[in-house]
Amino acid sequence: MKSLEIRLKEFNATRQQLTCKLKYKLMAADEFSFFRATCHLFYEDLALRPELNQGPLTWVCGDLHLENFGSYRAANGLTYFDINDFDEAALTYASWDLVRFLCSIGMAANLWKYSMEEAKNLMILTLQAYAHLLAGSKPYAIQEETSPPLIVKFFEMADREKEKKMVKQRIDPIQEKLRIIPGKTFSIDDQQREIILKTVNEFLTKDFEHLEVRDVAFRVAGTGSLGVRRYVLLTYDSQKDKFRLLDIKESLPSSLSTYLSTAQPQWLTEADRIVAVQSMMQYALPRFMGKLAIEGQHYVLKQLQPSNQKIDHRLCHKKMRNVETVMTVMAEALASAQLRSASRKHSASVEELMAFAQEPSWCKTIVQTALGYTAIMKNYYLEYTRLYQTGKMEAV
Repeated sequence: MKSLEIRLKEFNATRQQLTCKLKYKLMAADEFSFFRATCHLFYEDLALRPELNQGPLTWVCGDLHLENFGSYRAANGLTYFDINDFDEAALTYASWDLVRFLCSIGMAANLWKYSMEEAKNLMILTLQAYAHLLAGSKPYAIQEETSPPLIVKFFEMADREKEKKMVKQRIDPIQEKLRIIPGKTFSIDDQQREIILKTVNEFLTKDFEHLEVRDVAFRVAGTGSLGVRRYVLLTYDSQKDKFRLLDIKESLPSSLSTYLSTAQPQWLTEADRIVAVQSMMQYALPRFMGKLAIEGQHYVLKQLQPSNQKIDHRLCHKKMRNVETVMTVMAEALASAQLRSASRKHSASVEELMAFAQEPSWCKTIVQTALGYTAIMKNYYLEYTRLYQTGKMEAV
């Protein structure tokens, strides 16, 4: 097998090297950040192993980890907590999302000051919550009014006042320009700027004619997606007489695609795949969501909202009940997404999902697989930190 250094460099070779430099830095920060940024390693290592290929065929997020859940304001004006990243989405075995999600618990254990035995117990609890909701066959829409106090914190980040504050911090309303914020945005050349403005405004006239883009900047966001072309758009909403921020993100092939043994729908573009799967799995889509092409590259567009509330590691420090609450809701969000997308484009039926949930023999295998791969990833991280510290992970 190729070395870790070569595997990482080959995967990122076609990415935007300016943000890849930041990605490599963030990957060295802690084990969980490394795990977030290396979805491709997970499938290179595990996809062909039989213990990962069990359960009914479901639509999967593909990169399901703790920070790919969060709150957002939907097109209907309401706020939801749900899975929020579908860049790697595909049709495959239910266990793929389950193992990656449980691995993310193992990789966060050090940040929470948990032992691996505590992490294992948390994995078991998460699977129990997932199976319980799946067996009941009724998907949930997770909203603020029905959520426990810790989950309400996620909803607070999508509050309208926080959106106003975010817009105010990021724009110069007099000049109608975006502020360039170190670490978050940087300028693009005039020719590229005009191409993006023209293309996005032409798209908006078809579906959101009350919106007009006034400015654009390159956006730095995420960890695994660093290196992907991504832009923030300053947009004027004539209906509300206010400025909004939109996000457009380049759509690339899923890291799962090489390893899928089941037939996939014939998507016109990667953006079609992402939006279609998100439409099936989420209860409601984010505001202003759409797909468009800019100079032959395909993008997904949606409203830029205040950063999704992340797990507060200080809150989780040796407070098992707190993190159990969050994991239970995340597990219910996953089960709900699979139930919503059941019997869609050749995925398993609700009845097949219920039968899977009621046969618990798979739980032990999935937990053991997750624990085993957590140990592998921890060793990868140690190797990576040595590579990074010795200057071998410089972006080209």
